[in-house]
Amino acid sequence: MWAWFVYHAEHRHALAWFALVAFLDGIFLPIAPEFFLVALMLAHPKKWREYLMVGISACALGAAVGYYIGFFLFHSFGLPILHLYHLEGAFHQARHLLQGHVFITMLCLMFLPLPDKVFIYAAGFLGVHFAPFITGYFLGRGIRMAIVAYLTGRYGRRALEILNRYLVWVALAVVVYLAAHFYLVK
Repeated sequence: MWAWFVYHAEHRHALAWFALVAFLDGIFLPIAPEFFLVALMLAHPKKWREYLMVGISACALGAAVGYYIGFFLFHSFGLPILHLYHLEGAFHQARHLLQGHVFITMLCLMFLPLPDKVFIYAAGFLGVHFAPFITGYFLGRGIRMAIVAYLTGRYGRRALEILNRYLVWVALAVVVYLAAHFYLVK
């Protein structure tokens, strides 16, 4: 996949490819668009604002479509997708988190090593309020993409090493924070 991203980052339609990958990420694509963002940043680092604007918007649009798939078509399409990726257990965890804390869940989800599609479909299936759902998703994804763009712009190829080294620790810190928050709220 990395070779495909690097090749298409130099393509004249790179931004359209990035928008497509980012959009499909919210629906079914199992590859995070941040990998493509890194390839784009390495190819043309001065276009970071454009990449962020397109990437965050396309991700949010894809999440909105995924939400409505869950909302209107969950039994027809959502269940088969969950079965395809073997995400039934993750779906039940998402249900618990989403019912009472949709904004903070979607915001923090972007920093957890969990598949966001499960939460997107669950939000639609559960009929959570759309505004806090999409706002939390947009902000969380925006922060995550901005961090990736910053690190890539600042450190170049070393950014991949930095992201791989520290992403697990950041995710662990977020999980501990959420666990403490939900424990103290109850």
